[in-house]
Amino acid sequence: MKVMRAAELLIEKVKKDYTDDIAVVVVMGSHLYNQTHAKSDLDMYFIPKTDRGFQLGTVFIIDGIGYDFWPISWDRIARIASHDERIGAIITEGKVIYYGSEDDLKKFNSYKEKAFDVQNQGHFIWKAHEKIKSSCIDYIELNRSMTLSDVRFNGIKLIYSVTEAISLLNRITIKRGRGKLLSEILVMPLVPQDFEANYLTLFESHDIDCIKKALFKMFDNTRQLIESTQTNHQKGSFKYEAHGFYEELINNYNKIERAYEIHDFQTALFAACEINIELHGILGNRGVDLSCLPDLMQAYDQDNLKLLLDASKKHQEELVALLISQGVSIRIIKDEIELKAYLDTL
Repeated sequence: MKVMRAAELLIEKVKKDYTDDIAVVVVMGSHLYNQTHAKSDLDMYFIPKTDRGFQLGTVFIIDGIGYDFWPISWDRIARIASHDERIGAIITEGKVIYYGSEDDLKKFNSYKEKAFDVQNQGHFIWKAHEKIKSSCIDYIELNRSMTLSDVRFNGIKLIYSVTEAISLLNRITIKRGRGKLLSEILVMPLVPQDFEANYLTLFESHDIDCIKKALFKMFDNTRQLIESTQTNHQKGSFKYEAHGFYEELINNYNKIERAYEIHDFQTALFAACEINIELHGILGNRGVDLSCLPDLMQAYDQDNLKLLLDASKKHQEELVALLISQGVSIRIIKDEIELKAYLDTL
């Protein structure tokens, strides 16, 4: 039986018994690219509108080919369209072959439009940075691997994570993957140094240490590429990024003062560390030197929190001066009358 005939029969079933339960049915994969072979499967999913609709999900085998007619919720479609999962191609490359109503089709197309919207470069750089950080777990598992089998298994997981980070950095969705994954990455504008050689080592080498070394280089080169891109993008944006920053950070200084009063040395260290995290995480790569600020961590002494208190007060004063020198305005409201006047402007 022809593969697409199975799709037609599934659509007939939807039209017959599930017209109120299924929003859209989407086909994707090799059939869209006219690159099928004798064992090509059918990649097809649907979005249910009701709990009953989810029950239509099914899997079966015909002529040795597996068919997976799988349901996916609108909530997950929203996450994928926001590039929170690596399978964005199921939206961007998917073709709607059935829709329950014009509103259903319009809703799906709105998510497709969102998935194609890659104008906010900074947002994608940030997502790439978060992805490469999370892939540290895959690298740790790879490093622990003692057999060639485990190295290749965990190496593939690391490759999935790293290539997703690269695709986010480039704002280009991976469409095919697997055997075509390397070629898709290599044509992207931003590719880590020696990516191809390090990538192929996993598939071609039988030396465990050689594979680990190559994949670590692949991981680290990707991390460096993302960080350099992030730095270049963020330079000059200090004033914009710092807007409203101090108004939130001031509460950490207050926590240090309160911790000193009640000798809560744990809260004191947490608050000091959080100030540093916020400063370097949000402002550290925006072309402004933060080394002029006092070292709060060095000032911490469990038995003498006065040292940290004094350092935090100086830190606070110098941060305010730094922000003002960079053209950052700080909103300080004196009383209820001023608050009402301010709220009237919103």
